[in-house]
Amino acid sequence: MPIALYTIEEYIVKERKRDTYWLVFNTVYNDIHAFKKEPTVNEDGSRNYLKKEFTDYKAREEFLDFMKTNFPQTKLIEVFDFVSTCYLLYPYLGSIAIDCEKDDEVFMALSEKYGNPYEDGIKNNAVFWVMTYELALESHNERMEVIEGEFGD
Repeated sequence: MPIALYTIEEYIVKERKRDTYWLVFNTVYNDIHAFKKEPTVNEDGSRNYLKKEFTDYKAREEFLDFMKTNFPQTKLIEVFDFVSTCYLLYPYLGSIAIDCEKDDEVFMALSEKYGNPYEDGIKNNAVFWVMTYELALESHNERMEVIEGEFGD
């Protein structure tokens, strides 16, 4: 059943209004964006990019259990990943925004477990990301222009 979720940049602009952290559990997304690998092209010419079968649901559940045990008060928000505005429709890949601040207890624990989001990722099945408010605002506005151009009057 379809559900309405924010994109990470939309969540930042409309709700958080400041730099925001999130975890991505999709190995292909992380390989491309965190580890700078080229996307795989299949025999039929398709790519594995933005396909939910490459989401590591075990790593996601481990994260949720970790948060429930250690930081049950921390707000977690399911979000669509940060992608080019040429993608208007794509599946939810399991990513979760975390209501924490730089250098707070939650941030430090997640940085220890998943790597500092201001540095390179550690493992491709769970990467801790940061997005600045400025980048989120720019990207969100760009996406809104594309949507208006595509679906507006």
